[in-house]
Amino acid sequence: MGQTITDPGHIVMAQETMAQETTPPVWRRMRSRIAAVVRRHRWLPAAGTLASAAGFSLAFLLHRDVLAALVAACLLLTSYVWGYSTRALSHMDWPLLGHLQRSQYAEVWNSLAPSPREARAATSGEQDEARLRRSAAAVHERLMELAGIHREDDILEIGCGVGRIGFGLAPRCRSWTGADISSNMLAVAADRLRGLNNVRLVQLHTIGLDELPANSFSLVYCTNVLAHLDEMDRWWYVHEAFRVLHPSGRLFIDNVDLESDAGWKAFAEGAAAAQQLERPPYQPRASTAAELTTYAKRAGFEQVQAHRWSPLVVVTGVKAR
Repeated sequence: MGQTITDPGHIVMAQETMAQETTPPVWRRMRSRIAAVVRRHRWLPAAGTLASAAGFSLAFLLHRDVLAALVAACLLLTSYVWGYSTRALSHMDWPLLGHLQRSQYAEVWNSLAPSPREARAATSGEQDEARLRRSAAAVHERLMELAGIHREDDILEIGCGVGRIGFGLAPRCRSWTGADISSNMLAVAADRLRGLNNVRLVQLHTIGLDELPANSFSLVYCTNVLAHLDEMDRWWYVHEAFRVLHPSGRLFIDNVDLESDAGWKAFAEGAAAAQQLERPPYQPRASTAAELTTYAKRAGFEQVQAHRWSPLVVVTGVKAR
């Protein structure tokens, strides 16, 4: 699934969706069609600019003043389109997906990840591979400090997306398993992680971890995913994490902290902007420390602690021996 407000991806996603709703429908449809063509054929703006420049040079050399003026206007237009498209294509034009329910996680995230570029952006807001890898550093830091990463660990990530976190984590442990409900995300993850020989990817087909056996992992983490799940499904994944952990295994979960200033600001601004708009099924929802610690304790974890790492709240726990 994906990143919440620790990375810009889903804030941008929500804001752009709101912007789409306030754009006149006719212009929005026209812009979407033009954008779709340019996204499929990214060479078109550059080719048009170069062709216009060549035409202007030829008309100037032939002293065809009227033609030169027309081609010059064309050159200005294509140059503008080229520059604008270069900037615009650096942001994703996320679909509203109003025909899908929030609980249709596979359909929602497959729709947001039809290509590797869009899958990377939906995961973290970063379309470029190098920047995607750098964006994982803060998560690695949190995991190492609050849960610990050891060479002998067998690790499971719930909602691994494109393997953004696993890429840097797998070399530090005995085995890393990434589980996700989106086949499109897993396809990108398989390509990104193909050089690592201790990696396994598992597609989930229902809410929970039915595909994974009990007592299999020493660490289960779910980072930047719970924001996109309903509360009952959040609880069920924590319950399932307890089942698949072996005794003394560790849990790490996080979400946007509604009680933090940054988390509340994002929530309040989103609430104000979304009052008259249809809310997309992937819109993030924050948590509180009380909510996440309740899930962990009710699942059976001990040593449950809430950690403030603004704008996130992180909850850790241990399965008793």
